[in-house]
Amino acid sequence: MKRTIMKIIIIAMFVSVICTNFAMAIDFGVADDFIDKGSEQSMISNLDTIGSEFASIGNVLKFIGAGIIIAATAYMGILYMISPPERQAKLKQQLIGLVVSAVVIFGGYYIWKIITTALDAMTGGTTGA
Repeated sequence: MKRTIMKIIIIAMFVSVICTNFAMAIDFGVADDFIDKGSEQSMISNLDTIGSEFASIGNVLKFIGAGIIIAATAYMGILYMISPPERQAKLKQQLIGLVVSAVVIFGGYYIWKIITTALDAMTGGTTGA
C-alpha cells in the first residue's frame, strides 16, 4: 500500500514538472514601459458619464416597476370582481401592500432624482438625472 502511494506521488510530481509552463521575462524594460504607459493614462472617470449611466438604469427600473404594479393591480382587480365576499376582504388587505410598493418604487426614484438635482445645482455639474 505504501509503495503504491509513493509511486502515485512520484508520478504526480513528474507530471506536474513536465506540464508546467515556464514563463521567463527576458526584457524587463518592456514591462516597465507598459506599466508607465498605463499609469499615465489612468484617471478618474468623468462624473457626467457615471451620472447619466445611473440615470438610465433608474429610468429602466422605474418603468419595470410601473409595469409590474399595473399588472398586479389588473390581476387583483379581476380577482376582486370574480371572488366571493370573504376573498374580497383579503384582497382589500393585500391592496395595502400594493399601494405601499407603488409608493416605494416611485417615491424612491423621485427622492433620488430630487437629491441628484439638488447636488447638481450645488456643485454646478450635470449628472444627467
